[in-house]
Amino acid sequence: MERLQLIYGSNTMRITEMARELAGSFLEEPDEFSLVTLNYKETTVEAIIEEAQTLPFLSDRKAVVVNDAFSFTGARVKSEVNHDIDRLVDYLTNKNDDTLLVFKVFSEQLDNRKKITKIMKQKGNVTEVAEMNEQEIRQYLSGMLRDNDVSMDKRAMDAFISRTGISYETVTNEMHKLILYTEGTVTAGDVEAVVSVSLEQNIFKLTDLILSKKKAQAVGLLRELILQKEEPMQLLHLIIGQFRLLYQVKLLLSQGYQADNIARSLKVHPYRVKLASRDVGRYSQEVLEGKMVMCRDIDYKFKSSYLDRDTLFELFVLEI
Repeated sequence: MERLQLIYGSNTMRITEMARELAGSFLEEPDEFSLVTLNYKETTVEAIIEEAQTLPFLSDRKAVVVNDAFSFTGARVKSEVNHDIDRLVDYLTNKNDDTLLVFKVFSEQLDNRKKITKIMKQKGNVTEVAEMNEQEIRQYLSGMLRDNDVSMDKRAMDAFISRTGISYETVTNEMHKLILYTEGTVTAGDVEAVVSVSLEQNIFKLTDLILSKKKAQAVGLLRELILQKEEPMQLLHLIIGQFRLLYQVKLLLSQGYQADNIARSLKVHPYRVKLASRDVGRYSQEVLEGKMVMCRDIDYKFKSSYLDRDTLFELFVLEI
């Protein structure tokens, strides 16, 4: 196995799982001495190198996993320590110890202009963990069910995806709950009883209720989200983003774009485009433009008014 590994992407759960699998396959029996985890925001380059070069205690092999190694990206991140990047570049260039060193980078992109990134690609193995599409998520969930001797028909699976969306972390956690709850066969009723509706799916639903003028239901859902400790300002920005997506998808569809091309052009997940494309035909561009203007106005009121934000948001939902 290559002793230098870098795993990057936006799905922190999958990255963590992959790092754990790498360390597990490299070490015979991982323990607190042979497997060391460090936080890049809190640990200096010198300390990371020293740990990698220190012989393991009571073990023939050692693995060091470094979380959130942001120096491989272009992001500006506040850190508790100052990193000597030249020292790290020199170590990566001339690594002569047998320690498995794994960098976890929670970013969709690396900065390929940086010397440290170029050296990592030359000397080590760089793996991108891409977000799964809907088909891949369904296959992954089917594998989880199979591994646990649980069955689930298409209707129940559709209901599950409808509530969770296709976030890897969300579907994994919710499916674990469902498997523990069921007695061998998952029904749509089990899904409704056990599986929580994700925030993203609630925003889809809330936006649809607003556009469908179902104001009482929209206010009811809004109150539920606020009771779940969701911040009104965050909810507003998510709603604005959803209106913007609907408007952009409608515009691009009218110009002959296909869903995959729209997702690439807007740099959003294809699943979000799929849901938007399904609903956008019911609304004109003028209606969507008007809703976006009203969202802009309420955003200004949020920032300038002394009124209670929960009340202000309910008034907005009733007015829009």
